[in-house]
Amino acid sequence: MFINKLQVFNYKSYLDSGLMEFSPGINIIVGRNNVGKTSLLEVLTLDFENHPHRSLKTLPNKLSSIQEESKIEITIHINKEELRNFIKHLSSPIGIPVPQLDDNYIEFISLKYENEPEIYNTEYIKYLDDSVKCAFKQFKDFLNNSNFVEISLLLHPGLKLDGKSLKKLLNFESYDEDFNCNFYQVYYDHNELKLQEIDCFDNYPHDQEEFIKHEGKIEESIGKNIFNIFQNSIYRFYAERLNIAICRFENNKELKSDASNLAEVLFILQGKIPGMFDQLNKLVSDILSEIKWISVVMRDDTNVEILIWNTNNLHRHDLSLSLSSCGSGVGQVLAILYIIVSSEEPRTLIIDEPQSFLHPGAAKKLIETIKQFPQHQYFIATHSPEIITTANPSNIVKLQYQDSETTASVVNSKEIESQNEILAELGVRLSDVFGADSILWVEGQTEEKCFPLILEKVARTTLMGIKILSVNSTDALLDGKRSNLVFDIYKKLTTGATLFPPAIGFIFDRESKTETNIQELKKKGVTFLRLPMYENYLLYPEAISVVINEEAIWLETPISITQVQEYLDKIKQEKSKSYLLQGGKREEVSDNNWLSKIHGANILSSLFQKLCENKLEFRKTKHSKKLTEWLVENKPDLLSELAEELENFLHKSQ
Repeated sequence: MFINKLQVFNYKSYLDSGLMEFSPGINIIVGRNNVGKTSLLEVLTLDFENHPHRSLKTLPNKLSSIQEESKIEITIHINKEELRNFIKHLSSPIGIPVPQLDDNYIEFISLKYENEPEIYNTEYIKYLDDSVKCAFKQFKDFLNNSNFVEISLLLHPGLKLDGKSLKKLLNFESYDEDFNCNFYQVYYDHNELKLQEIDCFDNYPHDQEEFIKHEGKIEESIGKNIFNIFQNSIYRFYAERLNIAICRFENNKELKSDASNLAEVLFILQGKIPGMFDQLNKLVSDILSEIKWISVVMRDDTNVEILIWNTNNLHRHDLSLSLSSCGSGVGQVLAILYIIVSSEEPRTLIIDEPQSFLHPGAAKKLIETIKQFPQHQYFIATHSPEIITTANPSNIVKLQYQDSETTASVVNSKEIESQNEILAELGVRLSDVFGADSILWVEGQTEEKCFPLILEKVARTTLMGIKILSVNSTDALLDGKRSNLVFDIYKKLTTGATLFPPAIGFIFDRESKTETNIQELKKKGVTFLRLPMYENYLLYPEAISVVINEEAIWLETPISITQVQEYLDKIKQEKSKSYLLQGGKREEVSDNNWLSKIHGANILSSLFQKLCENKLEFRKTKHSKKLTEWLVENKPDLLSELAEELENFLHKSQ
């Protein structure tokens, strides 16, 4: 049994969440701080309070009052085998409700046999008997003829179901019932569902049976009992310390929803099913390697306590610690593992920010462990892309807060798989894009590292959620035969999928592209730097000499600014083809346009080698960043034009 669909109405930040669809296995909930993740976890427990949505939509003025109550509509998916097992083990005598009778037929036989009460009684009993048997057959067929049932219920605060929902729970709408709180008792005999008959009834026709009918409350119906069992099987784990080291022993095998009796249930498991307790211990050690064993001891006649052993020497009782002395995440791990290991029926576990009570390695191991128990349903709220990647979730629910309201969008497993394939194809990780408001795609790793420095230090522009990422292959994107397809992939990655932020755009080097080529690419949304490549902005002698001297510590005499300037002047005068852009002509190069015609990266590469006796290789990702850092700190005006280019691009895109 698991939560299949949910819609939240008028609860805290949710005016109408939109329909959220879930699945068995792991469902991940993501979203920024204060967007409604905690509120969603609250309603997923099904036990929530009345907290109406407050905004101008519900309170247009100060004199307004909110009339609508908070509520949720939930669809529960129940496997038929589960449903049959629930009915077999219900202790309540309540069975199926009285079927809806045909009032017109009853009136007909009443008039027909008005003066013959015995015949009327016989006919009525026969009609009632046939109606009950027909209803019972429909209920049995319902139980046996399909693999699962989905039932939608409208739930108000305090676990209060509305009348229509309660009516559904009487017999799961398998037949029309009377809804008058009269029920026929059912029972299982050798795996066959039967109606309970009365042994003897003198006035009853010999060819008919009478079935035990009794009055009962709707809350005692089969469906309501099952709903209560399901709600009690939902466990929520908060991102806080659990004070559950010691508790009173009352021989209760069922873990309470707040895990307050964890010591009690572990004590029973330790004594009655040691093999399962051993399995739990191994899983604990897998997740928290410093813990070698856990045990539970009776402290007095009424209390039991959980002990933690951080040593393999289990003979040294004096070295054990109370759970209360351990880190905040140990209690949550023990409670989670107890549920997933010991539960015979599927459970629902709601885990809030596991990375907040476990270090990253342990949090990943916890996720890897729960994946070994896919029969349970998990809801995990997280900010961690590593947890999302590890979980390989069935669904990701992304929450967004806009105009004082939270809305939800769902990315299902097929979409997640497709997006992960795109990420792998582009050489981008989920952690690279996750959590950004938007993405600016740039030429390479050098620009990815340097552009944020220039924007923040020179343009004094705060990125505020914008991530700058390099594309995997500029050649494939701009010049390749499949450039249209690659562009389409990048667009889909950041505009079509709810998991990833939208792209601001693309800003690349011009290099040797023709003006025609540039104009075609601009139509696809590409913007180009004014100079051919980023390194052309970095050809400042003092910065170059500083970076070389920091690297080439073996030089007997440091490289001077004059040496660098002379080398650059020589290149400018020679107009060597090796330093010009591909296709460039010497006669077109002048002092005024020199930076627009040269290949800055080639010049820096040659300069590093010539001045350092061929012992220092220029590396763009390392040395361009160092040059940028020096210019940003010492000569920011030299990068002001580039900073203005980038700043204008961001403002235009926004």
